[in-house]
Amino acid sequence: MRNVKAKMATHAVEQGISLHQGGTSCRLSRRLADPAQSTWASLHTDLLDLIASRVLASDLLDYVRFRAVCLGWRVTTPCPRGRGVVDPCFHPCQWMMFPEGGGLYPGHPALLGYVRFFNLSTGTFVRVRLPGFRNHSVLDCPDGLLLLRHNKSTVICLLHPFTGDVVLFPPLSSIFPQLAKFISDFSKIQDTRFVRASVSVNLVGTVTMMLALPGLDRVAYASTGDRQWTPTSWKMKHLYSALPFGGSLYVVDGGWGLEPSRILRIDPPEDSNPSSWSVIPPQMVTQCPVKLLRMPQLVECNSELLLVGYDSGHSRIVFFRVADLLNGVTTMQLTSIGDQAVFIGGWNMAVNSKSLPSVQGNSIAIINEIGGGLAGRGTLPLYDLGSGTWSQVFDGPFLDGPMPRPYSLVLHVATCCQRLFWNSGKILCFNTDVGLGAEE
Repeated sequence: MRNVKAKMATHAVEQGISLHQGGTSCRLSRRLADPAQSTWASLHTDLLDLIASRVLASDLLDYVRFRAVCLGWRVTTPCPRGRGVVDPCFHPCQWMMFPEGGGLYPGHPALLGYVRFFNLSTGTFVRVRLPGFRNHSVLDCPDGLLLLRHNKSTVICLLHPFTGDVVLFPPLSSIFPQLAKFISDFSKIQDTRFVRASVSVNLVGTVTMMLALPGLDRVAYASTGDRQWTPTSWKMKHLYSALPFGGSLYVVDGGWGLEPSRILRIDPPEDSNPSSWSVIPPQMVTQCPVKLLRMPQLVECNSELLLVGYDSGHSRIVFFRVADLLNGVTTMQLTSIGDQAVFIGGWNMAVNSKSLPSVQGNSIAIINEIGGGLAGRGTLPLYDLGSGTWSQVFDGPFLDGPMPRPYSLVLHVATCCQRLFWNSGKILCFNTDVGLGAEE
C-alpha cells in the first residue's frame, strides 16, 4: 500500500512540473507528432528526391528503410512494391541468394519457407520468406532477381525476392521443338538447367529476358505475353562465358586453343521488328588475341565490364576493360580493382573484400583451377593482382568432398559461382557428383 501511494505521489509531482512549465511538454509532443513542424519531415521535394535517388543507387533495402522514416517521405517517394521487376531502379543488383550447405536447399522443410540473401558489397544478410521453392527450382540470379522454373510445367518466372513481384514467361519446354530444327540430339536439347539470363525493360514496361544456353551455343528470348521462347537460328563456335550488362548479353565465343576469342554483344529484340532478332548475327565488340589473353572470362567489377584471363605463359592473371579493347587499346592492362575480390568459376562475381576477412582485396580466386594445381592440387588458388603472386585461400584440399565444417564465408561465396552446388544444399568441392541431382 505504501508503494502504491509513493507512485501516485510521484505521478502528481510530474504532472505539477508539466503544468508549472506552462504545458511545454505537451506543446513539444505536438510539434514532434506533426510532420509539418519537423525539420526532416518538411524537406523540400527536390532535395528529398535527390537523397532518395542516391540511397536507392546504393542499395534497395536502404531505400526501403529511408521511406520508413516518416509518412511524408513515404508518400513523396515511389514504392518498390508492384514495380520491383518492371523498373530496373528497384532491381536488387548487389544481392545474391546464399547457399546454406548442410543439405539445406531452397524449399527444404527445415528452412520453413525462408531463404537468406547476402549483399556482395556490404556483407549484410537478410532472411526472406519465399514459399514458392516448394515446386520451383532456381536457375539464375540476373540483377539480383530470381529466375525460377516450375518443376512440372517448366514455366519460367522472374521473382523479386524483396517485393514479391513476379513476371511470368512461357514454359522452357516450348523451345524444344524449335531447337529440333537445328539439333538432332534431343537429350542435349533438354539440358537447359544451366542458363545465363539477361533482363531488360522497354519504355512501356514490357520485360524481355534473354537466355544464354552454353551447352547449345545459342541464345533464346521471350517477352511478357509471348507463348514460346525464340532461339537464334545462328550458333556460336563455343559459348565460353556470358554476362548480363546494361540490358544486353555479353558473350565470349571461343576461348580454347590458339584461335582468338570474340566478345559478342547480343541486344534484346527491337519493338518495331522482333521477328528479325533470331536471324541477325550478334555484334562483335572486340577480338582477344591469344598472345594477350587466354581463356578469357567476363566479369562486372566496380560498374565496369572487364575481361580476365591468363597471359600467354599461363602463369599470371591479366585484366582488360572491354571499353579499352573496343577503342583499340590493347596495351593498357588493369593493375588494381581496389577492395574487390573477383571469383572466377562459371558464374563470375566481384565481392567487396571487407566482408570477407580471409580474402584480401585486389585479388582473383580461380575456382576453375581447384583440380589443377596453380597453388596446390585441390586448393582454391588466389592471385594477388598487385604483387603478381599466387597463394591459397584454404589450408587443406577439398577434392572429393567439401572442407570440414564449420564452412567459412568465402567457401559459401565460391559456391555461388558453381550453379551445380549453389542451389543444391551442397557446398563447393571438386567432386561434381556431390552436387548432381541434389536440387530436385
